[in-house]
Amino acid sequence: MSSELATLAAPLGPGVTEAPSLPPGVTDTLPLDERTAVAVALWNSAALQSDMAQLGVSRADLAEAGALPNPTFSLLMPVGPRTLETSLLLPLFSLWQRPARVAAAKVQVEQVARGLVQNGLDVARDVRLAHSDWVRSEGRRVALEELAALWAHTRELVEARQAAGDASRVEVASLRSEAWLAEDAARRSRTDVTLARERLRLLMGVAQSPLFQTAPPLVPPRDARALRPLPDLIQLALAARPDVRAAELGIALAGGRLGWEKTRILQLMARLDTKPSTTASGEPKALWVPGAQLEVPIFNWNPGGIGRAEAELMRASARYVLLRQQVSNEVLTARELAVQASQSLEAFEASILPALTTAGEGARKAFDAGDIPYLQVLDALRRLADARLRALDLEADLRRALAQLDRGLGKQGVAHE
Repeated sequence: MSSELATLAAPLGPGVTEAPSLPPGVTDTLPLDERTAVAVALWNSAALQSDMAQLGVSRADLAEAGALPNPTFSLLMPVGPRTLETSLLLPLFSLWQRPARVAAAKVQVEQVARGLVQNGLDVARDVRLAHSDWVRSEGRRVALEELAALWAHTRELVEARQAAGDASRVEVASLRSEAWLAEDAARRSRTDVTLARERLRLLMGVAQSPLFQTAPPLVPPRDARALRPLPDLIQLALAARPDVRAAELGIALAGGRLGWEKTRILQLMARLDTKPSTTASGEPKALWVPGAQLEVPIFNWNPGGIGRAEAELMRASARYVLLRQQVSNEVLTARELAVQASQSLEAFEASILPALTTAGEGARKAFDAGDIPYLQVLDALRRLADARLRALDLEADLRRALAQLDRGLGKQGVAHE
């Protein structure tokens, strides 16, 4: 299971310890990208380690299914005219049913292991989403601090004009309020960065350690390739998703249990009795009498066990159909969101943001020269600030959609052509 997690996301750590550690080759002195964050999270994930206990339970069930049944020994004490008698019962049908029980237990172990791999993919997705929020909050902090500096510069110019008699007290009061609001937004953005970083460190399992406390976020490079067509993505997801494979194994497991319950109608035991006897000369000896003991299925045909197994098979089949529908919907939704965010981001970066940046810089220069009133500067700065923040949100939406798409596909790095 660890090797499969390594191919799908990142390696799984050796176990939960008191002090979080780092996987081989990872240091906390470099900027933190989402791939490193996922590797550290899987290495220190207490949730995955707790889920590993369920795999241990399944392996114990496998060992129990393969265990041979113990024979039953009976002893009748000599009382009165009765002499000492013994008997030994060996359940033959249990030996015959053992391969089916072992096969079902092996399927259950693989099903649980697939579920753990899916849990690892969920952890990777959550970490990537948290890293995206951290990157966005850091970008908002930079943009809002730059905007606060622009407002402070504009306020200084208006105050200088007021001292020269070219600006009114109302204009100065309005600029001061805007500058204070911008400074307050910048302060709150710094708090948002701290909260986003700590949430990411919590998911990485290093919240109670000094790891990555000062590491800056590293924005992953954007993949310029186009996304695969939707039918190809759905086909990849249905073939690679561990939970889909687990559902298929659930159907096989339910079918195996149904066949096993049907064989439990008969119970056959080998019997070996020891009875006292005498030889032709009258000497006592022990007489070994082999035989068989069969439970005749007249009243009980195991209707409860068979009914439960049939219901479990129907439920497993319905779950499999529902899961395939959910996988298709998840892939479709994530792909559409990624395409929408990518198109909007390209439009902002290619035309909207450059135009507003040029307009904002021109308005500030014209205001510094005294050619336009401060209201036009206010409007240009607001539009530019909103555009920058919107571009950051779109970039974060794109990263979040790709994280959801990779989780929906069950693999990373296969969404693009």
